[in-house]
Amino acid sequence: MKNLYSDIHSENKKDGMKYITNEVYNIIKSNDGVTYTHICENIQLPNKKTLHRRIYDVLNVMKAVQIVDKKNKKFYLTNNQDSINKKKEDLSKLQDMKNIFEYLVNKNRKDDGSDKLYLPFMIIKTKQDSNVHCDTNEERSFFTFKSSHEIELVEDLEILKELYFIDNSKSIGNNSKEFLDNIFF
Repeated sequence: MKNLYSDIHSENKKDGMKYITNEVYNIIKSNDGVTYTHICENIQLPNKKTLHRRIYDVLNVMKAVQIVDKKNKKFYLTNNQDSINKKKEDLSKLQDMKNIFEYLVNKNRKDDGSDKLYLPFMIIKTKQDSNVHCDTNEERSFFTFKSSHEIELVEDLEILKELYFIDNSKSIGNNSKEFLDNIFF
């Protein structure tokens, strides 16, 4: 079986991309704002012809994956913790949306035609004594609402999220029953 461990500091690996990447990262990490020429001067490679191109390639890849950022010809490490936290939040939202859509599919599969929920939909919320007038085109692709009081639009995903959490008895930031009461009454 092939040994998967590779030592980037061994003598025969000092001209590989892994070694160059590690050296570039360490130089940028140890200095606050480093120019391309400074990086090239501090990395020793036996083959000087390809040194600049390889360092340029490494810096471009590091910029693409948001490890480094370039400002005024200087390279800086990005704040990875902020990026990681944002990606974790985005992942959590996407997982919630996946669960909500699976809930909707299962709910529609169980129910007969009258109780099914179809997307997209929107709820229009206004005061109870309001006069609301709705105009639409023949294709029903465009709607205009006029009201004697202020109108609030509640999107379908927000409603589905609340229905999902009510049915699954999960607690969220605001009380679900109060939320739905505020929407419908």
